[in-house]
Amino acid sequence: MRERSRCLARLLVSVCAVVVLAAGCGSGGSSEGDGSGVGGGGSASTSIVGSGGVSGGEGTGEVGEDLLDPVGCSNGDFVKNLSSRRSLVGDCEALVAFRNAFMLQHIISDLPEFRFDPNWGDGDISFWERIEIQDGRVVSIDMRTQVESLSGQIPPEIGQMDALRELDFTGNWAIEGPIPPEIGNLQQLEKLNLISTGISGEIPAELGNLAKLQFLSLGDTPLSGEIPAELGNLTELEGLGIYETDIAGEIPPEIGDLAKLGSLVLRDNKLTGSIPPEIGNLANLVKLDLSNSPGRDGGDNQLTGPIPPEIGNLTNLKILDLSDNRLTGPIPPSLGNLSELKYLLLSENILDGEIPPDLGNLGELETLGLNDNSLTGTIPAELGNLAKVTGFSLHNNRLTGQIPEELTNLTMVHWLNLRDNDLCGVIPEELYGVSDFFIQDNPRLGSPC
Repeated sequence: MRERSRCLARLLVSVCAVVVLAAGCGSGGSSEGDGSGVGGGGSASTSIVGSGGVSGGEGTGEVGEDLLDPVGCSNGDFVKNLSSRRSLVGDCEALVAFRNAFMLQHIISDLPEFRFDPNWGDGDISFWERIEIQDGRVVSIDMRTQVESLSGQIPPEIGQMDALRELDFTGNWAIEGPIPPEIGNLQQLEKLNLISTGISGEIPAELGNLAKLQFLSLGDTPLSGEIPAELGNLTELEGLGIYETDIAGEIPPEIGDLAKLGSLVLRDNKLTGSIPPEIGNLANLVKLDLSNSPGRDGGDNQLTGPIPPEIGNLTNLKILDLSDNRLTGPIPPSLGNLSELKYLLLSENILDGEIPPDLGNLGELETLGLNDNSLTGTIPAELGNLAKVTGFSLHNNRLTGQIPEELTNLTMVHWLNLRDNDLCGVIPEELYGVSDFFIQDNPRLGSPC
């Protein structure tokens, strides 16, 4: 009976290999990559199934029909040369608990679940797939996938692997349950990636204990609750991505303590309250995205209050996206200090006042999106200094006066949208050469101001 079940399961793997051949239904190797959208490399593995087939190991480490017995770690079945490698026993026992906790689901919905088994239990732990061992300890577990998903909950035993540096579950949409707080025991962890999984519940405050963590990626998950203030303890953090979740509440001001942070992506959540001015302390920040994606169901940030002028201190910033919130007040002139900025996206808020001429200092800017606000006054002639701009959107505001002749200096622009304002006077003839030029619904254009 047991042998027949094993053959059936192996047959299902073979069927998968035929049906999803283009996706690569084989064993995937491990690679670097932080999954945070900042730095990192390597492509996601396409399959979790390894060469070991579906059933558990072949020796005395096997119990039941398809479970491994952790005694195989301490009796020499899984950890060979045990006397000189006892430091691996605890890691091995945690991996056995990990393997026994999960089933495997294919994207082909009519195939049944079967036991997750990337050859774990087949001989010495040194040859088990999807892990990396250095100096006698397991330092990496790479479970990224595109073809099938682990099904089950991450076991608390993962917290025993205190030499672990990388833990990646990207794409395992059938993983469910909470993030085990025991992950906070992994004092050597540098990368934690749970993107596109079914992880739910709150972000455990214990993650704030991960003193060496560099990248934390929790996007595209059903996580809820609030962002714990304890994440402000992660002083080595370079990339923080919590997006497309049900996370609510305010952005904790402790985020401003993350001095090494290069990317902060909190888009498409259910965040409320104001943007903390402490974000202006993040001197290394390159990307700040607190926006909502157009047309997306689910998360909907509703940040309110003014844009903190302290954001103007972030002189390394290249991307600033605060679009589709409920921000009010004027655009801070200090944003003109962001000399490296390429994308300034403040559209679909309730911003008012005049466009600061200081934005004309943004010599690297490629996209300017100020549309769908309540901006008043004239278009500053200084915006004609934005020599690298290709997209320029000021539509659906309350702008008045003439279109400044200086906008004809924008020789790289191919999208120029000024519609739905109250502009007047003569339209500079050169602007008609812009491939996408929109001036509709300015009833006084062509008439004297």
